[in-house]
Amino acid sequence: MANNRHLLVALNAFEGGLAAFEKRAAALSLLVILVGVVVTIVTRIVNLPLPSTNELAIVAMAPLTFIGAAFASYMHQHITIDIIDAVANAPVRRISATLASLGMCVFAGTYGWLALSLFQYAWSSGESLIDLNTPVWIPVGCIVLGAFLILVHSALDVLRLVLGLPRTGIAQ
Repeated sequence: MANNRHLLVALNAFEGGLAAFEKRAAALSLLVILVGVVVTIVTRIVNLPLPSTNELAIVAMAPLTFIGAAFASYMHQHITIDIIDAVANAPVRRISATLASLGMCVFAGTYGWLALSLFQYAWSSGESLIDLNTPVWIPVGCIVLGAFLILVHSALDVLRLVLGLPRTGIAQ
């Protein structure tokens, strides 16, 4: 049991650090979206000769969505089958949760693998967006990073379930 305690402390520290990054990245993205849209609106109302900052808002949607989804997976606030939580049999709930997390691993791994080829193309092509010349690899890289982070959280959740350790973000 002592080994599991040290493992739990290490897992909580590692995953907590990732979650803190994900939470801050999502919050910063939301702020960039807000500022980008407000600046564009003010620029149009005042008729300033500035480029549209809506591009920043559009690019910031990628980390908000995908890195934010990783934080949701850490908190177990992603789409789940709620009826499983109502099952009285604890082993059935645990097996179901393990299968769900394994499914999330498969999904995140597949999605990340597919997004990685898009990232490689965006990186090698040097393609950029029109208004502010933002490189396309930035939002696509957030897709890859988000999928990887979801994969990490899901794999660690499987490990926690198999070892009988408390899960993250779940009221025990």
